Amino acid sequence: MSADLCRFWFKTRKGLGIGVTAYSLSDAHALIAEQASRVLSGPELEILEVTENVDVRSLDQAHVIPNMSPPTLRGVWFPLVAILR
Repeated sequence: MSADLCRFWFKTRKGLGIGVTAYSLSDAHALIAEQASRVLSGPELEILEVTENVDVRSLDQAHVIPNMSPPTLRGVWFPLVAILR
């Protein structure tokens, strides 16, 4: 992962959450707006908490880990929607 990129985990009201790798928190929000909105809407996008520099090993091992894109690339990696390079 580039030194300029950061992994974010967004805890949402519904669902498991949203994982994003981005240059900044505002970049992460923009990626969510562009990508995650394709499959998430309403309460699922209601963000309750943000964890910066999240260790993916701390996330749900049964649901998140096997269903995510590589978190080392810029983009939304959970839920699976798109990767931007």
